[in-house]
Amino acid sequence: MGLRGQRAVTLSSGQAVRFLVALIGGSSIAFPAQWVHGIVMPASAGSDGLVTWAGMDYERTDLSVRLKIVSKGSSPDTRLILYGNEERSRSFAVDKVLGLLDVERALIHPLPPQFRGKERERLLGFFVDTSSVALIANPFWVLELPLRPHALEMFAIRFAERKPGESDSRLHVPVATVDETVSMSTSPVS
Repeated sequence: MGLRGQRAVTLSSGQAVRFLVALIGGSSIAFPAQWVHGIVMPASAGSDGLVTWAGMDYERTDLSVRLKIVSKGSSPDTRLILYGNEERSRSFAVDKVLGLLDVERALIHPLPPQFRGKERERLLGFFVDTSSVALIANPFWVLELPLRPHALEMFAIRFAERKPGESDSRLHVPVATVDETVSMSTSPVS
């Protein structure tokens, strides 16, 4: 279980949300990473679709169908994301895991007003990455839990100013592919 890379944006406000970004079909989907429990190969699922990992069962859900996105199907890059909280857990397939990304809260945009239907339940908003737009999946909707207003606020990470020699207690994932800081525009998408 490993990730291809981790990137961070330059933080000015001291608050960010950490996402696991994955591809489903041609869409980049971002999942608040706080509830990601693991990433496993599809062979880890039993014949009934159930994944048991670290003493916990993850019922399989077809997230691509629920999101109304056509998946590219099984490939060597396909992974199962194990996702959950203390109330419920699920596993779902993604076409490719891109990695972790810390996004400054100010760079996360709500869905534009033309989105008025059920997509407002499925998606919390979006952010612009260096090569694409990532849609933010509503973690409560993913887990089929009662929806909550302002759901992203509970996943915010606050970065305090640290003095030289102080340690960072956040989750550390090996950085494999990205060495530079990613700069993101705050201008609206046209």
